[in-house]
Amino acid sequence: MFSWNIATHNTKGAGWYTTAGIFALAFIIWGIFVGLYVLSMVVFIFVGVYLLMENNAPENTEIIVDENGVNINGGFYDYPSIEEFSIVYDNRKPILLRLSLKKRGLNTIDIDLTQDVNSYELRAFLLGYIQESEKGGELTSNERLMRYLKI
Repeated sequence: MFSWNIATHNTKGAGWYTTAGIFALAFIIWGIFVGLYVLSMVVFIFVGVYLLMENNAPENTEIIVDENGVNINGGFYDYPSIEEFSIVYDNRKPILLRLSLKKRGLNTIDIDLTQDVNSYELRAFLLGYIQESEKGGELTSNERLMRYLKI
């Protein structure tokens, strides 16, 4: 059995929020200026929803991987509902456990790995229940950019 906690709040400083606010405000003003009122409303709603989600997220997320399945803060995924998994690396350091679900829609779950988790043992354990993805491996350039921007 494997169990670890991950912090769900990114350490975004005041500079990040200031820069994001300036960009959002610029898009809203530009949308009004050129007559794209729907764009302005969409950006405004997006910023509001993002702030609500950021402020209402739990401090920590508990991850438990055992013989029954994967438990993420009370949300349970049994092994028959998981199609495959992969461990994603960044510069040969394991950073994510990626689960591909068999359902439609949002079918990929990325779980941060901490230093406490032995990725080799986790991989060997999961191989007893589900298959490993052939396309796992390194982060894509888009994923690197998103992690850098803390989105």
